[in-house]
Amino acid sequence: MDVKKHPYFVTGRCPCVMDEKTVTLAKAIYDSLPEKTPAAFALELDRQGISCKKIWYDEKENSIFIKKKYGKECGEYNENNKTKFGERCYCSHYNGITEGVYPLSCCKCGAEFYRPMFAPIYGEDVLIEPCETVLAGNETCVLAVRIGKTEKDYIAK
Repeated sequence: MDVKKHPYFVTGRCPCVMDEKTVTLAKAIYDSLPEKTPAAFALELDRQGISCKKIWYDEKENSIFIKKKYGKECGEYNENNKTKFGERCYCSHYNGITEGVYPLSCCKCGAEFYRPMFAPIYGEDVLIEPCETVLAGNETCVLAVRIGKTEKDYIAK
């Protein structure tokens, strides 16, 4: 699927597009696994430090969770905004704000950044959603890749 045609790509203005090298590496990691389970995949992605601060699988929720790095850790932040939003949020649409609490759904397109990594394995319509975000008042951003669920299951919060 062309990421730019996905419904959560925000009107062509979203800068969140995963590089092809990371996508290829993630697929190679999955293909190399002797046991192709979400738990094994998440464990190996985490071990290799692929595109996040922490990644793990929760069997009860049948979901892979991704704890994103802060924008400041990757050079994708608003250096003029010394607030939590400016230093932790990647999104150029929001990292200029200094206060407030925003719905999790504001970060849905940021969650979609990870679609190219997981869609080839779990299907183009795999549900990827924000669970915790800096914009919603949390200290970090945590996203969920819901195995066995699709975008039809997404309920904006």
